Amino acid sequence: MFRLPDPGWLFLLAGAALLAATVLLSASDDLARSRLARDRAIVLRDLHAERLARHEAYLRALEASDPIVLEQLAATQLGAVPAGQIPLSSAIPVAMPASQSASVFAELEPPPRPAPTRSATGSTLERWATGDQSRIWLIAAGGLLLLIGVLPASRPRRSGG
Repeated sequence: MFRLPDPGWLFLLAGAALLAATVLLSASDDLARSRLARDRAIVLRDLHAERLARHEAYLRALEASDPIVLEQLAATQLGAVPAGQIPLSSAIPVAMPASQSASVFAELEPPPRPAPTRSATGSTLERWATGDQSRIWLIAAGGLLLLIGVLPASRPRRSGG
């Protein structure tokens, strides 16, 4: 006589798959967040290293008494122009802002770099597995499916006749 397999296996497999997806997707989300934080820290580290290299190069040029750097410092810090030269601002009538900074550090700053971003798949299962409240419900549903799957199969009663 042909006997159908126990339908409890379907519940058991569905519950195990749901629990595995919940655990693995939330761990995958944590890993993606950690990698994003690492990538942003690497971008910041590289930016700070470039900034430091630019400042060190400027300091070396200043200590070596580079004539271009000294003229630029005299012009920006003291407003002094070497004898026999005309300042560019008086040679060309251009409206200069009155509050122009005399600091050279703004010109030494490296250009900003775009920060890495994360793209989520946006699947419903991923949203449920990574949400605080919905994750609890998924774990409970997976546990219930496992419980139903391990219950003994029902057998029809034999008539005692």
